[in-house]
Amino acid sequence: MNTKSRAEKASHTAGYTCFSRACASREKDERVRGPDHMAEVFLPGFAKIILNLPFLRKMFMSRIAPSGIYEYVIARTKVFDQAFREGLKKKVSQIVILGAGMDTRALRFAGENQGTRVVELDSEKTQRPKLDILKRKKVHLPPDLIFASIDFNTQDLREVLVNAGFQLAQTSLFLWEGVTMYLNPDAVDRTLGFIRENSRLGSRVVFDYIYASVLRREHTLYGEEEIFATVSRAGEGWTFGIEENGIQDFLADRGFRLHTHFSPAQLQERYLIGTKRQALGRINGTHCIVQAEVGKNR
Repeated sequence: MNTKSRAEKASHTAGYTCFSRACASREKDERVRGPDHMAEVFLPGFAKIILNLPFLRKMFMSRIAPSGIYEYVIARTKVFDQAFREGLKKKVSQIVILGAGMDTRALRFAGENQGTRVVELDSEKTQRPKLDILKRKKVHLPPDLIFASIDFNTQDLREVLVNAGFQLAQTSLFLWEGVTMYLNPDAVDRTLGFIRENSRLGSRVVFDYIYASVLRREHTLYGEEEIFATVSRAGEGWTFGIEENGIQDFLADRGFRLHTHFSPAQLQERYLIGTKRQALGRINGTHCIVQAEVGKNR
């Protein structure tokens, strides 16, 4: 998989996502509280001061987060957490986290792991600081957790994963969080092709994506113009999207069956609606999350 520089640029957002997860874990209202209580281990001292003061958290997030993105991160974390835990419960052979960033799932759910190999894949420049922090803070690493670094410009995904202990043709789960929108279409197809060709039938991949209309700058979605401008100013402009209502055909053309799909409205309905049907927040309208299964039409 040659994901060019886009995949490495996506890693620049790891710090923002980590801070968002840490803030979410401090939310007073348990209905929206984020589950990643370990995210703050990666944050510097000044960030923890912000975490400890609710008014500062709210002010800081309102200034750095485009409309609805903080709420989206809260919902996305819960969706990916559930997929990870279901994989452990089903005792899949291996879980691969593509572009892991500051992911903490292998740490948070270590007690639920009954022998599933977890491989975190990311660039050296993202993975090395993460490992240094975990070592410095004496965080115990589970024996089934493997870190594999990759140069996305020069190294082959299959070779790197096999060298890390990935077993071909086994039931696997792939988590691909916050990456596809930074890739080109060929890179997305190559990654899905790798998963399809090297995993047993029934293996799954979970990923999020943006609507293709966002790339056309149609400005019809909540928070769309703001988030597009933000990533573009950061030099991390989005390059890949899928047409609205096109996900099933997109997956079928690549040998996958749709398992579950969340639109922004569905994410909001599931994670940000109170027991009395009141809105607890509004999710940015640009992102969807899909879980797909390797099908028989290979």
